[in-house]
Amino acid sequence: MKSNTVLTITTAVGNAALLAGLVFLIFELRQNSSIAKSQIRQERVSGLIEQFSSNARDGVLSDLYYDVFIEGQFDLLKGTNKAKLYQFEIARFHRLEDVYFQYSNGLIDYQPYRFSMERAANRLPFWEFLKISVVKRNEDLARDLEELIESPDYNPSDWRKKFIAWEESRG
Repeated sequence: MKSNTVLTITTAVGNAALLAGLVFLIFELRQNSSIAKSQIRQERVSGLIEQFSSNARDGVLSDLYYDVFIEGQFDLLKGTNKAKLYQFEIARFHRLEDVYFQYSNGLIDYQPYRFSMERAANRLPFWEFLKISVVKRNEDLARDLEELIESPDYNPSDWRKKFIAWEESRG
């Protein structure tokens, strides 16, 4: 064989090996991405379970949560009740903001992101009532929530509608 032929064959084999290595690397990256998303989801669920379990052990907060968010008894929103729900909702805001961050960075799938953003959009009037300013805390999230609320795909919850009506009735 001529040295030119050997060089051509060696180059072709080297390029094929490099291509096979790149394909393997892409497969590994995709697998690692799936594992990371699974871990993130598991941590989110564990955090939710921990928060709700903690709230369930606090009988006063559990009753208040039920009365306000299930029964729609908004007249209870004053004094220490309002302060307790502020603490609850500030934690919820940060959890939902984290979902926004994770989705923006490709770390979470669309479905849990969409569910969380609808939940945030439904809570927005309540957060404003509690003086939790989404705009001050995260302008991008505030902008995206407003776009969601304006979109024809958004269907506000009955709770949101009742809360807004209650606030308007107070003047």
